[in-house]
Amino acid sequence: MLKPFFVWQNKVLKRIDPAMVMCLYTEGNYTKIFLSDKTYYLVRSSLSGALKKLPADMFIRIHNSLVASIYFIDVIAKDHLLIGEEPVPIGRKFYGEFIRKLNIIK
Repeated sequence: MLKPFFVWQNKVLKRIDPAMVMCLYTEGNYTKIFLSDKTYYLVRSSLSGALKKLPADMFIRIHNSLVASIYFIDVIAKDHLLIGEEPVPIGRKFYGEFIRKLNIIK
């Protein structure tokens, strides 16, 4: 079982299971945490700050503004991947490191 993390929402701390997090997207000083139940949380944190609080072997940076959970990636192409049915861009400078972190059977 993964250790949960907490986010502030409406002046209370809300527990989030990392296994439900599909991806994180940053907008300036804020990061949106998208969950598998189609909800999201907006937190005041940089993407790198939020990433430090999550399991490193589960979440991979794929773009300057995106982090994806390996458990929700369905298809990987050279310039994008599919999380569910949503296409998500992969930054060119992140592609090589992203592929190296995956468990690929050749």
